[in-house]
Amino acid sequence: MAALLVAFVASGCTTPAPTQARAISISSTNCKQPPYPADARRDGAEGTTELDFEVDATGKVTRVAIIKSAGAQEGHRALDALALESLKKCMFPATPGFLPSRATLAYVWRLQD
Repeated sequence: MAALLVAFVASGCTTPAPTQARAISISSTNCKQPPYPADARRDGAEGTTELDFEVDATGKVTRVAIIKSAGAQEGHRALDALALESLKKCMFPATPGFLPSRATLAYVWRLQD
C-alpha cells in the first residue's frame, strides 16, 4: 500500500520594513498532514508543491499562492489544491512580539510501497 510523506520546509521569513524578521514555527500540532488525494494516488502523481504565504500577528494565514506546482497532470493539480487548502487552515503560534511574516513552504508528495 502506498503511503504519504509530506515534508514541511519554511524559509525566507520576512516582515515588512522596518520591522525585524521573525521565524515561523511549523509543527504537526498546528499544520496537520493532509491525506493523499485518491485521484492523485490513482494517477501515481508525485511531486513538490511550493507555496508562498503570509501570516498575520495573530498567527492566522492571510494569503497563500503557489510558486511551483507539483506537476502538469490532473493528479498534480489535486496535490496543489490540497496543499493550498491545508495551508489556509493552519494556525501558527503568535508569541509576544510576533510580527506579520511571509514565508515559503513545500509539500513533498511521494507514494511509497
